[in-house]
Amino acid sequence: MESITQRVHAQLYVDDPAGRGGMVEFHDGYQFVQCRHLPQQTIVVCEAGGTRGQPWLRHALTQERLAALKGMGFTADRQTGNFIRRWDPAPEPKMLMAFMVHALDVGYSPSGQETELQYGWFPAQACPPRVAAGNAYGGAVIFDGTKPRAAQGCRLEPVEERDDKPLARPPAPPADASDAMSRQQQAISAAVTWVAGGTGPEHRIAILSWGDFYIQCMKAEDPSMQCEVVSADVMPRLKRVLNAAAGRRLRKLGFLEPGYSMNYIGWFRLNDGKPENWAWSTMRAALTAFGGYAIQPVTVERRSLKGET
Repeated sequence: MESITQRVHAQLYVDDPAGRGGMVEFHDGYQFVQCRHLPQQTIVVCEAGGTRGQPWLRHALTQERLAALKGMGFTADRQTGNFIRRWDPAPEPKMLMAFMVHALDVGYSPSGQETELQYGWFPAQACPPRVAAGNAYGGAVIFDGTKPRAAQGCRLEPVEERDDKPLARPPAPPADASDAMSRQQQAISAAVTWVAGGTGPEHRIAILSWGDFYIQCMKAEDPSMQCEVVSADVMPRLKRVLNAAAGRRLRKLGFLEPGYSMNYIGWFRLNDGKPENWAWSTMRAALTAFGGYAIQPVTVERRSLKGET
């Protein structure tokens, strides 16, 4: 803890000899709180992510959580769509660090995963480059040395929602529905078994597709596998199917609402059960979220890092 406190002090309370701005970020998935400091200034500006940069945060930013952020002194920023709290002077580093972590806890949807710390530098200007809206960490100030899709200027432009391709009607149930479901489960079982055999986190990814709908699974930290169910926040034209009711059903299955990720996300413990159990849980999530669209044959795409087979 002491080393983290020292790092916060170095980034936010001491001017960089090279004239860069210092920044510290705590994030839980894509949910973030950043605090930054410009040279020769006593002000520390803290920002919490908003829905303009990440539309899927609408699930996490409930009225209760918005009230909690307001109670911590955050106000909505019209330029970026984020929430801002300015300190002048800033509290001592331990208090500021606790403030950031608490803002994540009360303002967003906790994932149960470990909160991560990032720190570094950014161009010392009033309106530094930000991650463009609609991307992971959309609206966040960009750290030097990273190259996400960037937005310039003081105003963050929102994502233009396009819904120009109509969603086809769900297919008719096959005559051999029982056999078709059995084939689906076998294909999914083979895919998740392959994912679980990866040598490390994110080394293997399987994308299971039913037309426009998909679930992607990857090896996470041992002993778990992470699966994401596409959300209408990523593909707006699916919102007729991936509606609030579908989200509630997925949450009952143990999936997190979008916020931590762009999609609904869940973890399977690889020590519990066998591949056929993981396959059935995945198939159940598909049927729960996609309804009749999940009865069409599944397409499996496998992606792996170099060296994985």
